[in-house]
Amino acid sequence: MISNYFKIALRNIKRYSTYSILNISGMAIGMASAIIILLWVQDEISFDRFHKNADNLFRVIQNFTSTGGAAYPVAVTQVPLAPALKEEFPEILRFTRYQSYQMPIQNGEDYLNEEFAFVDKDFLEMFDIKFVKGDKNSSLSGPLNIILTEEMAAKYFSNTDPIGKTLTSKGFVFTVTGVVKRLPATSHIQFDLLVPFRFLAEFKGLNMDSWMGSSIYSYVELNKGTDSKAVDKKIRDITSKHNKALITTIFLQNIKKIHLFSSGKIKNDIGGQGDITYVRLMSLIAVFILIIACINFMNLSTAQAARRANEIGVRKVAGATRQKIIFQFTGESLLIVFVAHLIAMIFVELMLPGFNSLTGKQLAVNYQSAGLYTGLIAIVLFCGLLAGSYPAFYLSSLKPMDTMKSGFSKNRGNVRFRKVLVIFQFAMSVILIISTLIVRNQLRYMQNKDISLNKENIVYFKLDSRKAGEILKKDLSNNSDILGVTFADQNPCSVINGGSSKILQWEGKKEGSEFMFSALAVDENFDKTFQLKITEGRFFSSEFSTENNAILINEQAARFMGFKDPVGKTVAISGPGPKLRIIGVVKDFNFKSLHTVIEPLIMMKGNSDNPFCFIKIRPDHTGSAVEYIKQTIKTYNLNYPLEMNFLDDYYNNLYKKEQRMSRIFGYFSFLAIFISCLGLIGLSSLMTEHRTKEIGIRKINGANSIEIFTLLSGEYILWVIISIMIACPVAWYAMNKWLQSFAYRIEISWWLFFLAGAIAMAVAFLTVSFQSYRAASRNPVEALRYE
Repeated sequence: MISNYFKIALRNIKRYSTYSILNISGMAIGMASAIIILLWVQDEISFDRFHKNADNLFRVIQNFTSTGGAAYPVAVTQVPLAPALKEEFPEILRFTRYQSYQMPIQNGEDYLNEEFAFVDKDFLEMFDIKFVKGDKNSSLSGPLNIILTEEMAAKYFSNTDPIGKTLTSKGFVFTVTGVVKRLPATSHIQFDLLVPFRFLAEFKGLNMDSWMGSSIYSYVELNKGTDSKAVDKKIRDITSKHNKALITTIFLQNIKKIHLFSSGKIKNDIGGQGDITYVRLMSLIAVFILIIACINFMNLSTAQAARRANEIGVRKVAGATRQKIIFQFTGESLLIVFVAHLIAMIFVELMLPGFNSLTGKQLAVNYQSAGLYTGLIAIVLFCGLLAGSYPAFYLSSLKPMDTMKSGFSKNRGNVRFRKVLVIFQFAMSVILIISTLIVRNQLRYMQNKDISLNKENIVYFKLDSRKAGEILKKDLSNNSDILGVTFADQNPCSVINGGSSKILQWEGKKEGSEFMFSALAVDENFDKTFQLKITEGRFFSSEFSTENNAILINEQAARFMGFKDPVGKTVAISGPGPKLRIIGVVKDFNFKSLHTVIEPLIMMKGNSDNPFCFIKIRPDHTGSAVEYIKQTIKTYNLNYPLEMNFLDDYYNNLYKKEQRMSRIFGYFSFLAIFISCLGLIGLSSLMTEHRTKEIGIRKINGANSIEIFTLLSGEYILWVIISIMIACPVAWYAMNKWLQSFAYRIEISWWLFFLAGAIAMAVAFLTVSFQSYRAASRNPVEALRYE
């Protein structure tokens, strides 16, 4: 019996080849799209889950309470916090501190920047660091020991054994004591080389015992079976215990949540995080596209029922039960979906390189994974059963006499259900189109918004010496194509608190609260180079000898501290140090991405040993100016590489995640509409065939071709209009929620919905117009002869 069902299914696929191709291609494209999206989703949710101790590994987060009473979490902590946690709480098994810097390594006559990570020895036990060479227990025992990844070992020592050999950086000679495998790309921690944390005491002058300042990341491993919530309660006040002036609390964040649940929620976080919102949106898109493909199948299967009426009637008269009919049609559905799945996997392999380029990932199908086949079987069953369920149950419910007389074709319930499916299908497509338009509009708004800081035609790089910077400034000032040179300790388009944040005390400050002010160290040319506006007082000047004890604040800081006339007021940085006098107020400018509101900022006279250099170039002489800068720098014979970039490129990269999502939304919106149109082509073709006799009679009675065309096309256009009316409020609600993640955002305009609707209408009209035109222009004699 099963072999008979199989033969019948193959015959029907061959007999109705046009509709079979539409069904299979629509399902294949839908499945391929969903599989690619789910590969991306799986990669995002797999971050840091590969560590064997992942459930017991936590990052320490510090909670500050602002003057307004609101708590805000910060990812960086004090240097002695992690060792103190290990010493004072038996629930904590191990600890490590972590900080990373780019440092130059001498390679012959060249210098190459590499990512150094400074960690405690427990780092090698807590995280899954796989040693290729060397001893895990002693590799970080000396302050100048260094562990390389396999790639670094090959880069600097080729095929020779690197153990015992040396590398030189910043005048320090490191001895290679180990070679390890690079952590997977699904780790939020990445490094090229590992160095003992205590080296920072000599390299950066870091005070290992100071509870002032927050500049490093702290991780702890709990004993198995320990309740992290209970530990949170016990450790929350440890910072104020060791430093009465530090009014903060701490809690633990499991490492499996760092990648997806930190972006925009925790300050000073390690860059490059994902976002759980996008994971949910992408998962929803995958489900949408699968459902759209399944709706195509349902519609075409039920619309073709008339062609199989006699077969169903004969089978029932011959004794076939309803269960057998259901089994037959469900089996056919699964067969078609399985064939579509095989084609889909070919599409996946063809589409993955482009998708990887789009997302910046290296996704691949792991055909050796049992989980892959479980997931694919689940998708095939989901699509096969969902797509085949209604046709199977509907066709099996028909009475033998009705099928013989073709009376079932008048079933209004069947027609209504097909209408509902088409409306639902196009509603989902319109939602995706609206979402794409809003995402692109928000992205365009962010890229073009005036941030009150001129970032155009500015190149920048990091120097390893303040002295070299002063010499460079004099040399570059002789070139008329260079409009200004300035230095700062950070990029003013992305000020990060870690290492440069300050806790201030001032008269009238509310007791029991602390706030980490963003801090930027600059020179006296900064305001002119970036065209900042000074609303009160003045900027730094070389004419005054007291500038080292002077600061400027932005307007938000003045409001935050409650200063109506801030110029002349004094503030103090928590801990030892002189009082600072406010000499000016800078108009608020966006020094972080537009996801966050402008925060209180202080600006101090720069004294960084390795500052950023920013060079303003004349707009129409960019090429010659950049070449002059490069040639000038070459004459200095610096013992480190300089990486020159344009500041506006950096600013645009702050929204790389949104740029990628915008393109992904656009591509999959197109696919959703394309799949919907495949189904609409098949459905309109079938419905036109069913109405052939009606069309002939209407034409004989005087109806012209335009009236027939309007009659046939109008019904589908009405369905699309209804779908647009359903989609608009749903899309508005969803995208309004998404826009709330931006401090500065667009207003959702009515024309976006109009444009999305017009696109859907135009596509649907073009899809059905060909079939409608063919039917309307046919000779009525041929139409009547057809019946």
